[in-house]
Amino acid sequence: MTPASDTHRHDRQIRAFGHDGQRRLGAATAAVVGAGGIGSLLVQGLAHLGIGRLIVIDPDRVEPTNLNRLAGATATDAQDGMPKVEVAARAVANIDPDIPVHAIQNSILNTDAWMTLRCADLLFGAVDGHAPRWALNALAVQYARPYIDTGAEITAHESDPLDVSGHVATVTPGGPCLLCLSGYNPAAASMELDPTLAVAKRSAGYLHDAPDQPTPSVIFLNQAIAGVALGEALNILTGWHRTRPYTLIDLAGPALTAIDADPQPDCPACGPDSPRGEGDATPPPHFAPPSPPPHP
Repeated sequence: MTPASDTHRHDRQIRAFGHDGQRRLGAATAAVVGAGGIGSLLVQGLAHLGIGRLIVIDPDRVEPTNLNRLAGATATDAQDGMPKVEVAARAVANIDPDIPVHAIQNSILNTDAWMTLRCADLLFGAVDGHAPRWALNALAVQYARPYIDTGAEITAHESDPLDVSGHVATVTPGGPCLLCLSGYNPAAASMELDPTLAVAKRSAGYLHDAPDQPTPSVIFLNQAIAGVALGEALNILTGWHRTRPYTLIDLAGPALTAIDADPQPDCPACGPDSPRGEGDATPPPHFAPPSPPPHP
């Protein structure tokens, strides 16, 4: 039975999604991986919605350049180098102190951190890079968990209009996984897992990226993406619309474009040879880079 205080707190959304929907939210554990621009907004939104329990994973600390988009962060946090997960936990406590938060200052590419997420009912990814997306997709497939992946991209060229866009990919058990949706590049993920290989390829001229260059980021794009992602999470719990595997968000348009997709029968991540739905019967992925061959 929902306590009267909680009914009063969530009265306006209960009028939209009903008491049963609110009970499902209150019984669910959500994991947010990446507590930066989009992730901090996801944490904030989940707390306002009344999620039952939160797990937040991020290895980084607050820096001054984060303050234009990191929800809940202060100038003092940047000065002190506060872990982003502690900022997230504090934000939740300020919204609803009854929501337990398990804050983990670590990378999803750490086996212990990855294993912690097995208990989550909903997975949110707000990460940079291909390897973290590979790791989250592997968890979603192996443990049959819904996974909502988010990303933002701002492209600025002197001669072209500013491109302000993002995506929300929704992976559900039995549906297409993130690799089916072309949500990450396995080759790029391998190089992120093995930085030595990436350095060697870059020095040999096979890679022409600038890995240390910061990318543009603005809070209003992150808010749009986080809003769509939270709506997809509510849909998973309450079924208020047909699942959209992929949503493109174009703020220059402006436009939301829903893209349908089916699982790829030969997908190496979720196909017949994958550990789909096997849970603890299959060991976790191997995150460490391969050992270098011994010197002759």
